[in-house]
Amino acid sequence: MAEPASAYILELSVGPGGSRWAETHTWTEPWQLKLILEEFCANDDNLAAYHCIAYGATLGVWVVQRGHLVDFVDLHPWVLVTLPTGKRPLAEFLADTAALNAFLDGREDDWLEDVELTLFWDAIEERLPKLEAPLLAPDETAPFEGLPPPTAPRETYLDFANPMKLGSVEQESGEELDPPFELPS
Repeated sequence: MAEPASAYILELSVGPGGSRWAETHTWTEPWQLKLILEEFCANDDNLAAYHCIAYGATLGVWVVQRGHLVDFVDLHPWVLVTLPTGKRPLAEFLADTAALNAFLDGREDDWLEDVELTLFWDAIEERLPKLEAPLLAPDETAPFEGLPPPTAPRETYLDFANPMKLGSVEQESGEELDPPFELPS
């Protein structure tokens, strides 16, 4: 049995249905999560905005301390969405069903071209607890236990990331994703 380990699991996903997207990124350093989120918010292929706005994507960090799931940090409040009608925190925009529905109903085919996502990393990093030793090591696989906190989303791909292994995976296809940073050799 593997030693209990600590790690962050960044989840970027939507529930099964009209869209298929289920990324989990299991890493041990906040800067690694930051680089993945910056790439996500760059929205180069417009899929980030599409999944956030049209499907209310899960954007959050699960915190595992020494083999126990202890927290979920929702990232929606710290992503700003810029629309033709103005700028709002993503969480606020998604909660305003009248504005969200009006935007979705009035969209044109190229609606994603006018949408920008901006990450406020400092606010997120303040909410991430420091991981306790031992940290999940390269080439190590470690299970975790515990129930998601009541504030966590009900639809999640967290079970697919258990046992933990360092790396990024698209859970729907099983494809390993290259992180936007160099891995240690």
